[in-house]
Amino acid sequence: MLIFPRETAEYLPVPVEGPGALTGLPVEMQIRPYPLRPTSDGWKTASWGTIGAETVAQIPIGPGSDFDFSTAPGDYVPYVRITSAPPETPVIEGSPFKIS
Repeated sequence: MLIFPRETAEYLPVPVEGPGALTGLPVEMQIRPYPLRPTSDGWKTASWGTIGAETVAQIPIGPGSDFDFSTAPGDYVPYVRITSAPPETPVIEGSPFKIS
């Protein structure tokens, strides 16, 4: 399990597998206390990136972001939603992580 200090401000990456054209589609993310599921109104615009040869969806976490956990340490789980892949709207559950 990844551990982030509550003071950190950085991108949280979630690996996403799919065709190369995937990164041309809009992507959103949501981070919930583990093991809660995503809510309909909690999605925030994310971006695509790479780590080595791996495609990731990523979103900033930490102070000043939509996902500021500086006063709420604990276990969280990220979700990725690809919003323009008709007729599908895939939601991918990432690996849980800890805010210390």
